[in-house]
Amino acid sequence: MPRMISDSVDVYLFRWVNGRVQFLILLRRPEVALGNTWHSVHAKVGEGETAYGAALRELREVTGLVPRRFYSADLISQFYDHYSDTISLTPVFAALVEGPGPVVLSPDHSDFAWCDLDEATARLLSNAQRWAVRHIHHVIAMGGPEAELYRIE
Repeated sequence: MPRMISDSVDVYLFRWVNGRVQFLILLRRPEVALGNTWHSVHAKVGEGETAYGAALRELREVTGLVPRRFYSADLISQFYDHYSDTISLTPVFAALVEGPGPVVLSPDHSDFAWCDLDEATARLLSNAQRWAVRHIHHVIAMGGPEAELYRIE
């Protein structure tokens, strides 16, 4: 029977440019797991760390960016890993960042791209990732009362 784990988080960074939402996606280096594929910020939750704390820590470590606003995306990404026979349940967060600011890549990544919704969904690896950017675009990035319900900072 597969084990269920929840020891990681996903963070989708977005910004507004010329009245359009753009998502930051990261290309994993060829030599790391899932190499040469595009992803959001992904992090393991450390011992004694909250999911929210891990998400903030990792987005700063991986990109060097500081969010202007931070949200729970009200999603749990799920993934079955056949190598370890585990089902991973991963809380999803969204972060609004400002301006073109420099992106400082972690050693696990070789490139980044700011993409509109269609390009981000075309590049992302999994259906869960594509669903997350669509949800964040429509519910959080476009603003409104529902987005404020999910705002953490």
